[in-house]
Amino acid sequence: MVRAAQHVVAGLLLCSVIVAPRAARADAPEVSARVVEQWRAVGGRVTVLSPRFLFDDETILVPIPADESGGCTHVALVGARGSSFRARLSDASADPLSPDPGSRASSVAGVLELRRCAPPQGAQAASRPVRHVVITSDAGRGALEIVVARAPSALPALVSVIPERTGGALPAVPDVGALPPLPPPDKRAEIAEARAKREGGRVDARKPLRAGDDGGGEGAIDLPAGCHRVELFAHDPRTERPGRRFRLDVDAELRDTSSDRVLARDRTEAPDARLEACVGKTTRVNLVFAGAPPNGEVMATLASWPLPQRLPSLWGPVTRSKMARVMFARHVAVPAEDPVFLAQGASGTTPFPVPVETGACYLAVVALTHGHPKSLQIRAVVGSRESSDERGAAEEAALSAFCVAAHETARVEVHARGSGVSYGLAVFRVKSGVWEAGR
Repeated sequence: MVRAAQHVVAGLLLCSVIVAPRAARADAPEVSARVVEQWRAVGGRVTVLSPRFLFDDETILVPIPADESGGCTHVALVGARGSSFRARLSDASADPLSPDPGSRASSVAGVLELRRCAPPQGAQAASRPVRHVVITSDAGRGALEIVVARAPSALPALVSVIPERTGGALPAVPDVGALPPLPPPDKRAEIAEARAKREGGRVDARKPLRAGDDGGGEGAIDLPAGCHRVELFAHDPRTERPGRRFRLDVDAELRDTSSDRVLARDRTEAPDARLEACVGKTTRVNLVFAGAPPNGEVMATLASWPLPQRLPSLWGPVTRSKMARVMFARHVAVPAEDPVFLAQGASGTTPFPVPVETGACYLAVVALTHGHPKSLQIRAVVGSRESSDERGAAEEAALSAFCVAAHETARVEVHARGSGVSYGLAVFRVKSGVWEAGR
């Protein structure tokens, strides 16, 4: 009887293993079928494309059937709840500062919607028929259901069609009332420059910029080797009209003109933009901003700090600048001595035993030398203690600090994920041994 019961339990477990994935896979087709039904019910011309399988870290290009009739085009991508991906129409810019935001989106609970409507007749902009969708995996893998619909006007958004996958309709944001007008840009710039001087920075001459009709603009700046802080200040229109409903929110970014690499980006909801970047050699950068009052003046303040002299130079100025950037952003003191340990590594998890002294403290800094990581993490393990930094993917550098007590060893682990990724690791002693402290 016991053996028979065991067979029954094993059979039930096997059935649950087989049935559960099928149920999970069935969720996406059922959800996409509801989208098809709802869009057709309101007059949409709906096409269901063949499902596409999306692997980890993969980007695929999905052709969209041609349709020159104008109106609005909707693309719904439905995957598993745990999947994460982003997509854009092939002719849409990947730059968040560019217009046409409906042509780019990131998934929520495995669902994503793209939308583009042709401009009204007589408008200057020409209709851009949709040809392809570019889909990039951020996490997870699995099949994607793809639904394309076209209609003379906008169709119901997915938030109303499948609310259980999109969070439903969001409640209205409570009105906290109008904020007081901001001080003039000159006053805000003076405060920023005074703060930079207190932090030991050198303040350079301000750079005036001019916003266009859409509130955006750009300007070129030459940055010498070092760490730099660029802050943008625009005029608040509520100064003349205190009752006006207006929220100033300037966003900006710095791009290396030679490689088009983004050195710094500000997407916060603050009125002023603040950018911090480090360069290993004199670099010409393009300062791009958006969100300023149309045709208004924007003032840029410039402050700089020298690069830490003890950073290793064997991996080149770009890697050196990434190390400086992560130290600058974390407000870490400049090491007074050369590194006591240097190493190189590639994609994967690599442990590095580090020679240490009892009573000393150390700073471990890792920075990319090649490639673009999906993730970059550094962890220091000393005895039963750990300290880690998992924010390195965006900055392409990370750091961790640790101290060593008696009879302890130290190990630094670097986890890098991505194709063609390699990095350099430097460990500095930032506090000498206890016998050097004096008694």
